[in-house]
Amino acid sequence: MANTEFDYGFVYDEQGNVNILHSTFFEFNPDFDNTTEEYVDRIIITLSEAIDEQLADVQWQIVSGQQQGKMAMILSAFVDSCVDKLIGLVTEKVVIVLGVKDELRRLQRRMMRIQKFLEAAERRRLEDPYINHWVCELKDVVYDADDIIDRCRIQGALLLVNQPSSAKKTWVCFNLSLLSSCFTNVPHRYQIGESIRSLNDKLEEIYKDRLQFNLEDSAIQKSQMIMVVNTRQSSSLDEFDVVGREIEEATKGLVALIVQEQRKKCRVIAVTGMGGIGKTTLAQKIYNNKKIQTEFQIKVWVCVSQSYNEIELLQQVIRGAGAYYGEAITRTELQPLLKSAVHGKSLFLVLDDVWRADVWINLFRNPLQSADAIVRILVTTRDENVAREMGVAHIHPVKQLSIQTSWEMLCRKVFEEGQENEIGKLEDLGIQIVGKCSGLPLAIKAIAGVLAKKGANRKEWDKVLKNDAWSMSNLPEELRGALYLSYDDLPAPLKQCFLYCSLFPEDELIERDDLVRLWVAEGFVKEMRDSLVEDVAEEYYIELIRRNLLQPDPHFFNAGACTMHDLIRSLAKFLSHDEIFSGNTMASSSRTKLRRLSIDNEENITDIMGLITEQKCLRTLLTYNGIRLLNDNQLVGLACLRVLQINDVDIESIPTSIGNLIHLRYLNLDDTNIKELPESIGSLTNLQFLNLRGCLYLTTLPKAITKLQNLRRLGLYSTPLIFIPKGISKLENINDLSGFVVANPGEPVDSCSGLEELNFLYQLRKLRILKTERAQKGVASLQKLTHLVYLMLFYTEAKDRPLPTQEEIKRIEDVFEELDPPRCLERLYISHFFGSRYPSWMMSPSFGERLPLLTTLNLTDNISCTKLPAAGELPQLSQLDIKGSASVKIIGPEFLGVGVDVRDGMHTLTRTAFPNLQNFALRHMPELEEWTFSKIAEEFEQGRGKARDFPKIILLPRLDELKLIDCPKLKALPKGLEHSNMKQLHIDGAHLIRIVENFINLKEELRIINNQRLERVSHLPALKVLIIHDCPALHCVEKLDSLEQLELHDFSIEGLPEWLPRLLQDRKKADDDDFHFEFMCNERALRRLLKGGTDWSLIKDIPRVFAYDNKQRGKEIRSARVLLPAFPGRLPFRSSEEDLRWDVLLHSPTRSSPSFRSFLLCWFTSRLEELIRAPSALCRMSSPLRSCIIRPKNATASFHFCTVQRRSSEEAASLW
Repeated sequence: MANTEFDYGFVYDEQGNVNILHSTFFEFNPDFDNTTEEYVDRIIITLSEAIDEQLADVQWQIVSGQQQGKMAMILSAFVDSCVDKLIGLVTEKVVIVLGVKDELRRLQRRMMRIQKFLEAAERRRLEDPYINHWVCELKDVVYDADDIIDRCRIQGALLLVNQPSSAKKTWVCFNLSLLSSCFTNVPHRYQIGESIRSLNDKLEEIYKDRLQFNLEDSAIQKSQMIMVVNTRQSSSLDEFDVVGREIEEATKGLVALIVQEQRKKCRVIAVTGMGGIGKTTLAQKIYNNKKIQTEFQIKVWVCVSQSYNEIELLQQVIRGAGAYYGEAITRTELQPLLKSAVHGKSLFLVLDDVWRADVWINLFRNPLQSADAIVRILVTTRDENVAREMGVAHIHPVKQLSIQTSWEMLCRKVFEEGQENEIGKLEDLGIQIVGKCSGLPLAIKAIAGVLAKKGANRKEWDKVLKNDAWSMSNLPEELRGALYLSYDDLPAPLKQCFLYCSLFPEDELIERDDLVRLWVAEGFVKEMRDSLVEDVAEEYYIELIRRNLLQPDPHFFNAGACTMHDLIRSLAKFLSHDEIFSGNTMASSSRTKLRRLSIDNEENITDIMGLITEQKCLRTLLTYNGIRLLNDNQLVGLACLRVLQINDVDIESIPTSIGNLIHLRYLNLDDTNIKELPESIGSLTNLQFLNLRGCLYLTTLPKAITKLQNLRRLGLYSTPLIFIPKGISKLENINDLSGFVVANPGEPVDSCSGLEELNFLYQLRKLRILKTERAQKGVASLQKLTHLVYLMLFYTEAKDRPLPTQEEIKRIEDVFEELDPPRCLERLYISHFFGSRYPSWMMSPSFGERLPLLTTLNLTDNISCTKLPAAGELPQLSQLDIKGSASVKIIGPEFLGVGVDVRDGMHTLTRTAFPNLQNFALRHMPELEEWTFSKIAEEFEQGRGKARDFPKIILLPRLDELKLIDCPKLKALPKGLEHSNMKQLHIDGAHLIRIVENFINLKEELRIINNQRLERVSHLPALKVLIIHDCPALHCVEKLDSLEQLELHDFSIEGLPEWLPRLLQDRKKADDDDFHFEFMCNERALRRLLKGGTDWSLIKDIPRVFAYDNKQRGKEIRSARVLLPAFPGRLPFRSSEEDLRWDVLLHSPTRSSPSFRSFLLCWFTSRLEELIRAPSALCRMSSPLRSCIIRPKNATASFHFCTVQRRSSEEAASLW
């Protein structure tokens, strides 16, 4: 990279970016460069020539930037957006018709003048209440200007519609209807003109007021344009755990406390500390710990937060326990169900982010303490008093990270492998920076997000260290320093997007696609040439994740959803408190203007709606939890609304007056009971996103839907529409059409849209077609949709349609042939296709050439196709799911196709089949008998192939996971598969597979379930986890050298399998051996495991053993548990026999006898005398038994317990 100096006419900044403003080729002139776009347009030719001459080999792009790392704030972004809109508006015909062009130009110029002072004003508003008031006044004016722009476009468009295209003016004299329209619109023109003049006057006054605040001019910084040559790879989205001595020691100690302490059935432990210190991270490490996962039958995580719904919390824990709560919706109904759900089991429950003790005292304590169960509760809370009020047995205060651990954590987040030199050079600055983070992991992650954008640039790191944001005194203490600085460093558009996230309820799961659409609807995302605005918004989303301001949910593929840490959310709420409100508590003063609002309960809703109606300035309204807010009276106060979300509520109709919401961009009515939409919806000409998914009573759409020419998405999935109204091709801006229904041929042609109309929707990116079998030949090509990346084709399921004729099947196949999607397609889903063959474009040798960018292929229940497509040819395919292909008997070489060419140097030519496939599933293939790769490919894998026969074939080089589920006739796995780098293999219901062996690279897990003829599992040297369920013919398991966990489930087996001792003897034992063996069997096999039993000698030295007898009577599963020697887990014992002999379990202790730590027996007997004799037998034990619980069979009103506790030399027994 060049230094900051002249270099062939280009001037570079510290990051090596070309500073266009200071380069000698160009000159910025504020007199006629009114916008950055005008400036770039003027100099682009000279710029291109200079680059071609001097930087010919460099990839380049033009982006906006700031000097000295400073970024304009949210108001600046809003003003920028308005200025851009005004620039476009003043050139449109609608303005000429309205006669307001001069006033709009004046408004544009005044906004541009005031832009110069916005950065200084936004920075100082937190410290100076007078500047804050000035900024608020300016925001009000800009909001009004934004509304005026909409009104100009709408009213001007109406005038243009009524204006004849002919130049003749006879209409003035003779066309009375148009003359009437002309006079009717005079008041609208006058009102708009007066409104613009009023705004200009206000802006002039605000501009003059700036003088008293001495606001500095930052126009140059704002206008700067730089050319970026990006040489650094994007950082990964993977989250690193907080590691270090502190958290590892805390995890180890708390896990031991939770697992080993059994004197009490129910015990509560608390983790306390300030926000952002890592309480939840520590709780997660404990929750995911192997000992916790194996020790407890039930593990449930509940995020409580400040405002929780007690019914939802109870239901969540009941679900987590694997139970069903039915229609129960009250605490009185749910608490007994919770008690029953955990009965006879062990529960580990995390209550995260507890603010009040009553969540335990009033909600969970009674059902969990009274249940016959081992219960451990881990609570995280900021307030130690809350923990003490809950009566916790132990409080662990989380300590701040040490400076060294903080620095190590920062390095992991900022640097990549191989950057040791950079780390050394920046360590002194880094140590000082993390010192300002006060040992808070959240603050370190936040500042890491800032530093990661600076690169290994010492000057930039020094600027971060000396940034004024560290000492912003008017922020709450917990939000100062690194957290605020991470916000302050965001570009202006990202600031808006970040603050907007505070609208979502606390701990709400935020789906990426929903958030992206909301940002676009709000106007936060600036359109870029050749980029879809939704794609730009998605980049914003990813950037906020990279900066650690949003946390990706690990359960969603490719960061499809996220959450917001409560402290980060508090920062966003604080910074946006003057216009964004989440929840039902807010300032009631009419001086507080509600611009954006989310409501999640009905508390104070009448007052809130009254304030909205009075102010008439609300722009965003999001409702949650079934809040009903949609009638004519309530819509009166929503005239400025841009975003309206009222979903998952039982409303049946939409008021006609919704057509008055002329500014509306986003309307979400998903999962409502609406039966029709009013025709007035056609008046929403600004609407961009309309969600109608899961509206089960909506069967038709109004014709007026085709008037929504700004619509970008129409979500209709799972809504039973009969057809789409004629004229869908008018929606030229739509890019997401989820649920296009092909009309029945019997419907009138002039009322329904056919597939041919899709050919005119050139912006389509996502398309979901339903009832595809209705399509007719000659109209279905998708080749013109050159931006299409996501295509789903749904055919009607067999149970919902008559049996097709051969002629109909032929037509369906021919139509599918014609569909032929464009080369840009990335995801393809085909469901319930009932033709007998896939189209030729999916077969070899054309599939890979036709769809070179396809990453996901899903074929579901295509029951009549006899051959699979040539998926091996797809160079980018990473996800492949084939389900329900009931007619496929053989998967052969046609599945590989010709592979993908790979050149190795100049001479060797290889072909790779499935070069990028990572996840592959074959499911529910009832007729599949044989799966083979080509014979030559198999010979090469075995080392017998000859180069002259065929180019070398590489198979599945990147495969991570393979699932074979319900393939009952499949005889063997294909030769060559064993050489893949597969990490997980799951085989379920493949009854004819006899051998699984020689997968030398299989590392993580092999799961084999219900395979009736499986005989041998062998030569898996890297495998860590083996899970075998119901494989009665298995007689050989060997050479699994690295095995760490074995689960064997078989209720027909009479004892441990013969192969187990040799397997355990041959495996490699680590110094910290923690081998885990789980055995689910019948009672007879279980008895053999006890001391004196036949199999005792086989298991006595295994560190961790679990055994279960799963006998069931009706819905009741009876259980009991016994702990084995030196093992903090339990071996459950279940018995239903009444003649159980105590001496089988309670043998005479010897020096080598097991040291039982606790004993829990659910003893199903009706003989009370047996129960009473039990304590005396237990008391005779000399082993250090800590506790024993016995439950009789016929307990009625309450359970009766016998507990034995050993206190030093004193033995005591009590019965109650």
